[in-house]
Amino acid sequence: MIFNYNSRINFHRLLNLINIKKLEILDFGCGRGIWLEKALKNKKLNKIVLYDENIKLIPILKKKYSSRKIKINFNLKNILEKEDFNLIIFSSVIQYMKKDYLEKLIRNLVKNKKKLFIVITDIPFLPRPFELLLMPFLNLKRFLYVLQFIFLKDYKKLNYQTYKKDDFKFLKNKFKLKFTSNFHDLDYLRYSLILELK
Repeated sequence: MIFNYNSRINFHRLLNLINIKKLEILDFGCGRGIWLEKALKNKKLNKIVLYDENIKLIPILKKKYSSRKIKINFNLKNILEKEDFNLIIFSSVIQYMKKDYLEKLIRNLVKNKKKLFIVITDIPFLPRPFELLLMPFLNLKRFLYVLQFIFLKDYKKLNYQTYKKDDFKFLKNKFKLKFTSNFHDLDYLRYSLILELK
């Protein structure tokens, strides 16, 4: 790795924008984990369920997190049937989801929920080449980090999606939508969306 770089969510700012007393979080597409010790010590936080499709991440996450507040569960069916959560976080994953898949996924995640927030953060709106051209001027560390991946064969195969705000119209019937600046460190190239179940 060029840098030991890891983009983190501004958890404090996020908590100020959602109204939940005891947080039970589903981190959907958790990757290598974005949670710092400071966030795990927050009194509002009850638990975080980490989910990702890449099962190779399980040993990495087990090694990284010893907190009893963290639960690793890579079985989505089991999560939907047995886990309680009132906040779902999609952090830096939406760009790898097709829009119809996202719509179907959100429908499944909100079934039988009465109070639920969904935070989608690090949403790209520019095509990848334009974003890469601008990134070194806005966040050099992140740009150098991304450079490590763009020439990898597996990375090239990824289907990269951009999302304009109108792409989320389908959620207006079930959710209150609040667009905000990015909770990550790439403010001008990406944005975040907070959904509150009506």
